Amino acid sequence: MKRLIKALPAIAMAGLLGACSSTPPLQFYTLGPLAPPPASPAPASTGASLVVGPVSVPATIDRLLIVRLAGSRADVAEHHRWAAPLKTEIARRVAADLARRSPYARSVAWPQASIAEPTLSVPIDVLRFEADGFERVTLEAVWTVRQNGRDLASRRFNATEAITAPTFEALASAHGRLVDALAAEIAGALP
Repeated sequence: MKRLIKALPAIAMAGLLGACSSTPPLQFYTLGPLAPPPASPAPASTGASLVVGPVSVPATIDRLLIVRLAGSRADVAEHHRWAAPLKTEIARRVAADLARRSPYARSVAWPQASIAEPTLSVPIDVLRFEADGFERVTLEAVWTVRQNGRDLASRRFNATEAITAPTFEALASAHGRLVDALAAEIAGALP
């Protein structure tokens, strides 16, 4: 009992120190705002529709925590997270961009319920979407434009985007610019 009484000040001090320390707040990021619309958007087609997806991403980035690479080491940013799964964000952003750039104004992200049988579908397989520290982001993806189960176009996209500042906000924006470039390439291949 005497030991406990002697230990109480140390226990109380540890409790006070623990109460004083706090963890940093969680920060959530999206791929950023959409790029400005093209100067002359394509006229909308009547009745035509397009579904972007499904989008698959590698398991190393299929998480809400932001991951940066340093050689063979992956740094998981515990307090910096994506606001939604990347595959969802990529599909949503590409669909929104294609709705502005192409005649397919009825462009939605998969999974969707509003278009039972789309005119076109665009599945995307992301092979790499990696941040190399705070220097650059690389996106490598294979995409296909399909109509009635038949492939109309299929390409491999590979691009790197510089991160403009050593912040997670700049890192997220670089990811977004790469997805915009992917959407532009897909828009150029749509019939």
